[in-house]
Amino acid sequence: MKQRYNLLIKSLKLVWDSAPGWATANSLISVIRSFLPLLLLLLLKNVIDEITTTASAGGSVSNIMMPLLLLAIVWFLDEGFADAGNYVRKKQSVKFEDYMYGLLHEKAVKADLINFENPEYYDNLSRASHDAPWRPNNILNNLISILRSLISLLLITGLIISFNWLPAALLVFANIPGIWLRLHYADILFDFRRKKTPEARKAAYFNWLLTGDKPSREIRLFGLGNYFRELFRRSFLKQKEEELEIIRKRTFIEILSDVFKASAIFIMIFYIADQAIEGSVSLGSMAMFLLAFRQGMIYMKELFGSLSGLYEDSLFIGDTFAFLDLKETIVAKDKILLPETLKESITVENLSFSYPGNEKKIIDNVSFTLNKDEVVAIVGHNGAGKSTLVRLISRLYDPDSGSVKFDGIDIKRFEPDEYRKLFSIIFQDFMLYNLTAGDNIKMGRIDHNSNDRMIDSARKSGAMRFIEELPGGFETSIGNLFDESRELSWGEWQKIALARALYRDSPILILDEPASALDSDTEYEIFSHFREIVKNRTTILISHRFTNVTLADRIIVMDHGRIAETGDHDELMARKGLYYSMYNKQSSRFEK
Repeated sequence: MKQRYNLLIKSLKLVWDSAPGWATANSLISVIRSFLPLLLLLLLKNVIDEITTTASAGGSVSNIMMPLLLLAIVWFLDEGFADAGNYVRKKQSVKFEDYMYGLLHEKAVKADLINFENPEYYDNLSRASHDAPWRPNNILNNLISILRSLISLLLITGLIISFNWLPAALLVFANIPGIWLRLHYADILFDFRRKKTPEARKAAYFNWLLTGDKPSREIRLFGLGNYFRELFRRSFLKQKEEELEIIRKRTFIEILSDVFKASAIFIMIFYIADQAIEGSVSLGSMAMFLLAFRQGMIYMKELFGSLSGLYEDSLFIGDTFAFLDLKETIVAKDKILLPETLKESITVENLSFSYPGNEKKIIDNVSFTLNKDEVVAIVGHNGAGKSTLVRLISRLYDPDSGSVKFDGIDIKRFEPDEYRKLFSIIFQDFMLYNLTAGDNIKMGRIDHNSNDRMIDSARKSGAMRFIEELPGGFETSIGNLFDESRELSWGEWQKIALARALYRDSPILILDEPASALDSDTEYEIFSHFREIVKNRTTILISHRFTNVTLADRIIVMDHGRIAETGDHDELMARKGLYYSMYNKQSSRFEK
């Protein structure tokens, strides 16, 4: 309970931080509305009694204009505050959603990249993304609803007790089964939804396969539509049918609890009607007490509903804070100022790394030096650890053991974001941004706007040729998600990615399969002036095309996470080792 209390306090702090003014307005309007129903009941009683008296005396309706006017005014105020409250709650909700999405996105961007290799992280992220934008705000609304319902209920109960204590006791006891039910099934549904998070993500994945752009071609080519439709349906219904079974049981008990409430209302109506027939109460009093009892039932339901909602929120909100409180491990340790550029070398010393849940070492005791302005190629079979090594050097991952040193200083001492600014990287699975061609290139350094550098980068990458043919040149939207966009071929996207890396103009350039989708003419054009592109840059080139690898000053050959051999092309060919074997196999295909 202490933990849940702390979570509630943290949630309310988030709501307050997001929009203190609107949270205050929401609370004040709710408190004011608490008093209006009682005032309406008293005015209604007065109007009915005035009508009865005036009719008996043979008077006209003009004699009761003031009570009628007061009733209408209070009615208007009740409706007006309700409408204003709806707007205020909506405004506060929008402010809060914006604030929470900001926190979620900030955390998602800062979270260690290695988290994305862990299924549990995806489960936590999924639950947090679902609950964070509304759960904490719902906690505030439930607390406000509890306050408003409690004030209104106490006022109404006081009114009923002034008539007789028995109906007031009946009002409370008739609602006890309902509150027990909500609390009991809140725990059951919470446990169920946590357990079913992986299944829900699986259904979402199958839905993406059926509706997404990237899978659409293979889905049609291989006729996989019905297969994945069945997988989605099976996964979707598996979770929903179990949830419906829980709700079915809850609904049955709810109906039984409604019998208690209906019985209480019957007893109250019978009692009041008997008192009215005997002449103990006036018609106005009878109407007031009947409506008061009915309103009391409503407020009791709202009160217990808000309490159980608050309890439910306290269960689910823990996932949101577990995500927001996730600690980043890739941080500066014994932080020092980062040099402006590489002066001597990057040294990799006894580096080892394995992915979470996998005991196999992807990088196994690797050591080498990358000298300033040197071009080093890294080659090896798929799965040899080439791309993982790049992520360790750029500190997207931290190693299990060993170190990477930048001019003799462990890179863990630098601020990670600042250190990464020294790198331009084309990843093998680079991003396709559905923005303008110019914006796609400028993503390489979003804080620097230079049209001259953009044009130069496009020219060096070979992208200029097709960009000039686009309707709006660099201002043309590319991709296929939005209106008036132009889709590009994969090779053209790769040229855009290369231009983006060059636009960054960082001293260290890493190219991970930069020509995998380029046509032979463009590849020849780029690599024929490769030295111009990498001039004054320390470069790592990862490629399976050995004709490009020969341009490197030095070649590192990796095998099963280890460095098998190193040297320039001629040295490695003379050694007749792994590089010699791979080179000859590739060359023989073309010679035949």
